[in-house]
Amino acid sequence: MRAVAKFAMRSPMAASISAAAYAICALFFAPFMVISGAIVGLSTLRFGAGGGLRVAGGAMVVAGIAYFSLLHSSGAIVLLMGIWLPLLAIGQVLRVTENQGFALTACGIGAAAYTLVVRLIIPDVQGHWARRLELLGATVRDQGGTFFGDDELQTIAAVMHESTIVVAGLFWISAILVARWWQSTLYNPGGFGVEFRQLQIPKPVSLIAALVAVTTLLQISGGSNHGLANDLLVVLVILFAFQGLAIIHHRVNKVGLAKVWLVGFYLLLVLMPHRVGLMLAFLGIADTIIDTRRLRTTKQSTD
Repeated sequence: MRAVAKFAMRSPMAASISAAAYAICALFFAPFMVISGAIVGLSTLRFGAGGGLRVAGGAMVVAGIAYFSLLHSSGAIVLLMGIWLPLLAIGQVLRVTENQGFALTACGIGAAAYTLVVRLIIPDVQGHWARRLELLGATVRDQGGTFFGDDELQTIAAVMHESTIVVAGLFWISAILVARWWQSTLYNPGGFGVEFRQLQIPKPVSLIAALVAVTTLLQISGGSNHGLANDLLVVLVILFAFQGLAIIHHRVNKVGLAKVWLVGFYLLLVLMPHRVGLMLAFLGIADTIIDTRRLRTTKQSTD
């Protein structure tokens, strides 16, 4: 991974070629898109918004031609813009503030903007996904395969939009964190770990979280649990889950536990993402309220 970043930082041209190459590879293995986005993020962190824009622009030309040739759709180019351009803004936020909490909040704003646009363009989101799944099911059955029943299809359709929100949010967060880790590895060894262990979502976001949670409860009591408020709650859970993860890393580092404890925890997170992720989110919210790491106290004494 370090070799990828080292090659990309040789020049803006090398970064553009690398970002485009991994974006093309993502057509066959989706996680490669995180590496592509991280290269754009690293370029922004290293060269500023202008440099990042040049890298993204060059990659857009190369990858855009490949996407159009393979997918025969101009929508693929719009997809690339929707992936890379937010990372330019997020990278610039991190470059200016040097605060991962602000950067992740920018990721959350991007995910919130995504769900808002989808809700405005497609009023019946669940029906949209149900129709898409029905078309997929018809194709599978025509080829002699089996597909989900009607009840199962409706259940899956109900959570598809929320799943895309999670994917979008985790993509931007993963890409910018990988970019910051690369930057630390190349130019500031050890800096990423110190910064991540101090990650804290800005306190005003917790007030927004409380308002969104109350609105979601009102929607559920009214018989609807798949509205915009629920979408925003998903975004907020992701943000505070990363703060909770930072707390885990902080405690392991402070107590001096072996790294195997973190490996075990990540395995548990992979096996039970919903439960462990929700637990991390509660931990993050609690830390925002009571400042378990004494970050605000330390900052005040430093000031």
